[in-house]
Amino acid sequence: VKDVNEALDIANQIGYPVLLKSVYGGGGRGIRLVNNDKELKEAFETVTGESIAAFGKSAILVEKFLEKIRHIEYQLARDKHGNAVHIFERECSIQRRNQKLIEQTPSPVVDQKTRDKIGELVVKAAEAVDYTNLGTAEFLRADNGDFYFIEINARLQVEHPITELVSGLDLVKLQIDIANGEPIPFKQNDLHMNGYAIECRINAEDTFLDFAPSTGPVPDVNIPSGPGVRCDTYLYPGCTVSPYYDSLMAKLITWGQTFEESRLRMLNALNDFYIQGVETSIPLYKTILKNEEYKKGNLSTDFLKRFGI
Repeated sequence: VKDVNEALDIANQIGYPVLLKSVYGGGGRGIRLVNNDKELKEAFETVTGESIAAFGKSAILVEKFLEKIRHIEYQLARDKHGNAVHIFERECSIQRRNQKLIEQTPSPVVDQKTRDKIGELVVKAAEAVDYTNLGTAEFLRADNGDFYFIEINARLQVEHPITELVSGLDLVKLQIDIANGEPIPFKQNDLHMNGYAIECRINAEDTFLDFAPSTGPVPDVNIPSGPGVRCDTYLYPGCTVSPYYDSLMAKLITWGQTFEESRLRMLNALNDFYIQGVETSIPLYKTILKNEEYKKGNLSTDFLKRFGI
């Protein structure tokens, strides 16, 4: 939208509540929920300022706010020769302030028919714009099962390891090969999902102090390992967690033949993960993974609020 007046017109056309979002935003930043004209006027200036400060541009869009939604995304790959595949979905609904905390694949609400249908649309979208790279097509899924397209992120996502574990692919190598002009060495029919994978983003935050940043030296650390356990991290004994960078310290990923096996492996790995010197999000993840609604797959982007976590 050009200005606040156009934003007001659109909001009244589609009906409140609506979201104001920076066109160039990402990672949950530059978003405000507004419920009426007064809130929109106040938030428009704030979002514009945040957008300029964070992204150097002020373009704002207005969209309808959907309640009790899931965040589901598809891994995409397309090469310079026109070969394109989707590599299944990832469910990223466990979030805080629109920022992902836990990701898993497969999604408990995506059956094979839906997986194929949405995956085919993702491939067609890539073909329509002659896309070349790995990428992620992101969707919101409403409670009635409808999917709403958000965007395609033209990069390798933080949560790509869970796709690697269920597909057996090295996505980093695949991305480099595509950039080098090589064709994707497999077809869609060659891809099969094997097992279940979960990722927890280990952040340097104090979950008992309103997620306040926690930084400083790390005298000692124990990185979990074992069957079905992977940890991507920069941590080592004697390192320092800097206040000048993102709070993500490690990605803890587990795989299992069943969701329950993957979940229990994650709980065990979280118990084994020791980071001395800074507070972490590990206690929060233990609480979530033990939650009965999480075990049932009753997920949504407001999961923490809905279940008082």
